[in-house]
Amino acid sequence: MAKPVRAREGREPYWRQVVARWKRSGLAVSAFCQREGLNQATFYRWRWELQRRDQPKPAFLPVRVLAEKPEPPAGGIEVVLANGRCLRVAAGFDPQTLVRVVELLEGGGHSC
Repeated sequence: MAKPVRAREGREPYWRQVVARWKRSGLAVSAFCQREGLNQATFYRWRWELQRRDQPKPAFLPVRVLAEKPEPPAGGIEVVLANGRCLRVAAGFDPQTLVRVVELLEGGGHSC
């Protein structure tokens, strides 16, 4: 069987119709392509391409980038006081001294 001339063979609407006819036919791709005079590799390529085109497009959401906060020193701690002040304490600190400093900064302690 000679292949009929297809002026629109490389276009999407044509291949959408071909793939729809194949689905309705119930035939294997090889049998359908042979019956229709189609190149099987071209059929597979267009079937894949149409599936790709039919996939939902990813949605992009607006993003707001915030300034990075500096990391406290490794092994240390960061204390955020009630008044919003931030106190970074390195590892190996003296706990009694820290208590006195916090009291002074919070305004509830005695002066040195």
